[in-house]
Amino acid sequence: MDSAVITGANGLIGSALAKHLSGLGIPLLCLGRKVLTQDRVRDHFGETSEYAPLPMDKIACLPEILQSFSWRPGSKTVFFHFAWSGKNGLTDGSLDEQLNNAAWAAEAVKVAKNIGCKKFVNSGSIQESFVEQHAAEKGCREIDSRQLNYALAKLASRDMCKMTAYIECIDYVHTRISVPLASDLSKGTYIARTLRQIMDGELFEHPHNEALYDVVLLEDVTRAYCEIGKQGRNQRDYFIGPSQPAPLRQHFEIFKHLVHGEDGGVYSQRCKTPHFFDVQPLYGDTGFVPTLGLKDIISKALDS
Repeated sequence: MDSAVITGANGLIGSALAKHLSGLGIPLLCLGRKVLTQDRVRDHFGETSEYAPLPMDKIACLPEILQSFSWRPGSKTVFFHFAWSGKNGLTDGSLDEQLNNAAWAAEAVKVAKNIGCKKFVNSGSIQESFVEQHAAEKGCREIDSRQLNYALAKLASRDMCKMTAYIECIDYVHTRISVPLASDLSKGTYIARTLRQIMDGELFEHPHNEALYDVVLLEDVTRAYCEIGKQGRNQRDYFIGPSQPAPLRQHFEIFKHLVHGEDGGVYSQRCKTPHFFDVQPLYGDTGFVPTLGLKDIISKALDS
C-alpha cells in the first residue's frame, strides 16, 4: 500500500485510520461531508493528507475533482470505504434511506477502479452476520432487531460491492466489527457512556439484551485495517476483534471489577462462539492479533 483513499474520514474509524496511515508517511485523500480548513485537515488527518468535502451521493464526481488536487494514486493504492448514514444517525431511517448507502458504496467501487486503486476495502457490521444467521435457521419467525434496516442494507452493500468489484476487476475485501471503542471513551455511544459511568462510580442500568458483542479498541482497529490494506486477500471477509463475544452486561461487569482493581474474570464460553466471530482468516493472512483490552481504557484514564 503506497497511498490510500478514505471515505467517511470524519467518523470514528476513518479519522483514526487516517492519522495512523499518515504517521507511516502514506499519502492520503480523505473524503467527508464537512467543509474543513487546510489547517484543520492537517490537524485532523495528518501531514500527508489532502481532503475533499464530497458527500457519497456525489462520489461519481471524484475523478473530476481530483484534477484540482496534488494527490495522485500510486501503484498500490487502497480505497477504504467507511461512509454510511441513516436518517439522523448511523443505523436509523427507513429501508430506502439505508439502501442508498449500498448503491453509493457500489458506485464507489467503480470510482476506485476508475482512479487507479488496486484494492477496495469495505466496512460492514456484525449486524449483517446476525441477520444471516437468523435467515439460516429452520422455520420462519420474526427477527427482533431495531437495526434490521441497517443490517439488510449492509448485506446489500457487501454483495453489490463484491459483484461490482468482480466486474470492474479490482480486489475486494469485506470487513466486520462489533463494538469499536476509543480508548479514552470520547465518543458518545451507549456503551462508551456506560463505561464512563462505571469509571466514575455512578449507577448504570444493566442491559437485558442477550445479543453478543465483541469489544475492540480503536488503536487495534486501525492497525488491523493497515495490515488489511497491505496484505488483505481478494474476496476475503475479515472479522476484526479479540473474538471474546459476550452479552453487554458481562462486558460491563468485567469492566466494573477491573475498575476496582479486582480480577475481571474470564469471558464465559457457555455456548460455542458463532463462526462469524472467527479471527483466524485475518490472522492467517496478515498476522494481526489485538493487543489492547478493557484494562487499557482504565490505564489511560489513570495516566491522564
